[in-house]
Parts: sequence; structure tokens; C-alpha cells
Amino acid sequence: MKTAIFALAAAAVVAAEAATAGETLPKQEDFKVTLTGVAVQCADDEEEAAPPKPVDPSARVVVPPGKLALFYLSYDFPTNVQSRLFLGPNFKEAVLVENPFGTSGSGLVSGKGRCAKVVILGAGGAEPYEKPLLLKSVRITGEIEAGEDAPRNDSFFIRDFPVNVLYANDPASDGSDAVALEPEPAPKPDPTLGVVPAEKAKAKMSSTPEGFTDDLDEAFSKAKAEGKLVYACFSGSDWCGWCKALEREVLSKKAFTDAVKDDFVLVFIDSPSNKKLLSERARAENPKLVKKYKIEGFPTALVFDGDGKKLGETGYRPGGPEAYAKHLKEFNAKKD
Repeated sequence: MKTAIFALAAAAVVAAEAATAGETLPKQEDFKVTLTGVAVQCADDEEEAAPPKPVDPSARVVVPPGKLALFYLSYDFPTNVQSRLFLGPNFKEAVLVENPFGTSGSGLVSGKGRCAKVVILGAGGAEPYEKPLLLKSVRITGEIEAGEDAPRNDSFFIRDFPVNVLYANDPASDGSDAVALEPEPAPKPDPTLGVVPAEKAKAKMSSTPEGFTDDLDEAFSKAKAEGKLVYACFSGSDWCGWCKALEREVLSKKAFTDAVKDDFVLVFIDSPSNKKLLSERARAENPKLVKKYKIEGFPTALVFDGDGKKLGETGYRPGGPEAYAKHLKEFNAKKD
């Protein structure tokens, strides 16, 4: 039994290293996914409830406020690499003031299989939107697990699927006044498949963005001494799609850090799958902080004063670095 386990582990390492080197990477079209059905998870306890029965993806599915839409997928992935599967809403983000959706990805997969309750689209939280939202398309992306020396992988496009999912803002809503979320066009094929070259990855083996610290206590002390606030982003930097979007569009931009440096001390509290991205202190402390502040999803960003008093909460928002900086500065009005 041990021999078999070691053999499988060795095979996974070889595949990951080969993927990192770009020698045996499959092509984008080798990653095949089919949306087989959509359902609504209405049970309070998902673990004990029987899985809801899916309907055809073209059928209208009404998601009551606070409930979850489940997308059932079958996939056929290359067997020579380990990969993750992500599903997210596909719409022109300018339609909404903020993105109300939450998503989750699969674990590592290869070969053929099916996902049920693995890829979940959230209904937007406890507060309903002013109008119902009609989601017309979902986007499937993948990510190759490219080994320890390529931790900063980006998701790559696989395909879009048309859907007919109405997120109701009221239990009695018929969707007649729904905001139709028109989809973005499919992106051009990406020959890199989201794999960061080994030499580039080795140059940065920390997930903490430039201008951030990973030490929350240190940030509190600095903020108190300088009369600033603390922006603490809880992330899953190497597996969470929306975390990657927030970092790519905002946190990594000099325009953002320059705009907030006089008002905020920036903290990045990461929960990556690759623990080598963390300092020894962060590996020990970050899980405690996630539990202490009751973080239930990523990315979640908390704003504190220098005494550690929580002033508010935010997360991913579209609009780029300038809009995000303007949003954060609204918390200054909450200081005592």
C-alpha cells in the first residue's frame, strides 16, 4: 500500500515539474467541461440534506434570497497534470455597482469525472439586491498545479455556458424587473495555460503583495502611532479566483498603494494551498486569525483602527485601483 502511495506521489511531482518547465503541457482545448444541470440548494444543512435534483441548464431556475445555485459539471481533463476547476458568473461587470456573487473551486482533478456541489455560485449574501438579477452565462476556467516553484498560477479560460438563473431579491419575485447580466465575450486562447515560468516564480516565493505586511499586530502598532487605519485582506492567493482578481486588478497596482499609503497600513493574511508562500510566523498565525475574525469566504477584507476596533468589511469590487482606494477612504469617516 505504501509503495503504491509513494508511486502516485512521485508521478504527481513529475507531472507538476514537467508542467512548470512547459515540456508536456496539454493544450487549452484538451480541457473539456459540460454543464449537465442546475439546481438550488435550499437546505440549511448541506451535509445532511439529499442533493437537489438538477434541471436542464436552459430551464429557468429561481434562486430565493440567501440560497445557493449549484451547477453540475462533467469534465474530461488531461491525465498528465493535476488541475483545478473553477466556475464563476460571466457578465459585464459595469452593469452592477459591485459584484454580489461568490464562487468556489474544485480540488485537484485529472481524467474524467463529475462535480456536484463542488462548484457553487453564491446568491450574493444576506442583503438582497434592489432588483432581481438574471444570470445568462457562467464561465468555466482551469488552473494547472505547476509545482512548488510555480506557485503564482493564473486561471485559464475553458468555455462559457448559457444559463437562465434568476437571483430573486424577494421570495415573491417573478423576475419581470430583473437586471439582465449580459455576458462578456469569450477571451482569446491563452497558450501559457496560466502557468507562471519557473524563473519568474522563483523570484517571488512570498504571496504578500508589495507594500503589504503579513503581520497584523505590527500593523496595529504602526497604525496607532501614525494615526492610520488598517486594511487587512484575507485571501487564498493561489486557489481562489476572486482573490486573484482582487490582487491582479487592485492590490498589486502602484496606483492603489500610492493612493492609500497616507491613510492605511496594508496587511495580507493569506491561506494558500502552497504553505511555502508564507513566513514561518504567518503559517502559525494566519489560521488563528481566520478563526478569530470568523472569516467564512475569500477574499474578505476588514478595516480596523489602530486599537484593533473593526470599522467595517469589504472584499472584491470592480472598477480598478482608483475606485477601490476611493471606497476604502470612506472608512475614514468611521474613525472615532
